[in-house]
Amino acid sequence: MANVEMPMIDTVDMEILMHRDIHFGGSFDVMVEYYMQQGVGKMPDFEIDQIIRLKKLEEEKGGNLSDIYLPDAAKDNVLAAKKMYQDLRGVYSDEKVPIESVLLSDLILSEEEYPEKEIKAIIEKGKNIVPTLIYLLATHTFYDPLNPGYGRSPIFAAKCLAEIQDERAIPPLFEALGQDNFFTDEEIIKALASFGDKSKAFLIQRLKSEPFSNDNEYAAIALSGFTEDEEIAAASLEVLEKEETLKKPLFASYLVFACSNLTKSSEQKRFTSITKKQNLPKTILEEMMIVIKNWKKTT
Repeated sequence: MANVEMPMIDTVDMEILMHRDIHFGGSFDVMVEYYMQQGVGKMPDFEIDQIIRLKKLEEEKGGNLSDIYLPDAAKDNVLAAKKMYQDLRGVYSDEKVPIESVLLSDLILSEEEYPEKEIKAIIEKGKNIVPTLIYLLATHTFYDPLNPGYGRSPIFAAKCLAEIQDERAIPPLFEALGQDNFFTDEEIIKALASFGDKSKAFLIQRLKSEPFSNDNEYAAIALSGFTEDEEIAAASLEVLEKEETLKKPLFASYLVFACSNLTKSSEQKRFTSITKKQNLPKTILEEMMIVIKNWKKTT
């Protein structure tokens, strides 16, 4: 008998299979129903037509597509995520588990668009639950939508920490930036700004630290969450004056934006003098000239 060649599937198809196996018990029917109801864990890149096409293909082949198509590494990820689900649900049957762990499971496993009840219960625990929230922020797997919580849990953790206002949260919030998720970064920046001067001092220190690393850029991004602030502007100018900074256009761009809030004539002159440097990237020069032009409108 001639071999029947299996149809090709792409990377998105494999992600759909993993998503199905992890969140929907390996059932396309359950997954389709969930997507039809616009569940909170719905992946925006997955179309229902794609899911139905894979469902029909599986029916035609009479075997689990995951067994056929998923590489061993993907299968290992599926098993690990299922184990996470098992562990999170297991806290409800263990009387010795601390209440903080139960509340964390409630938050991660919630299917609400905004788990208000779960967030309120966590906030009411106050500073006692901060280490648990920091653990969530520091665990990379919770940022992945293929894992329990659909990648939303760090956003809710940041909201809780902003309400509890324990300064221990400032460094972990900062370390959580840059997880390739715009919505998570946005909430973390809001949380950092909520700590006011304490957070600002921490971020300015990171902004000015040497040798330069990604932390400097993340600090500049986080400081953009503060309202007009002369201290942030002055620190940004100090870093912008360094030759090494101008070799990092994106970093320099954040600093230029912060310098919009310079009000002292001496600082504005220092800023203007940077525009005369040789080999200044064109984009940075253009942004700096816009800042200077706006100063003239307000003086």
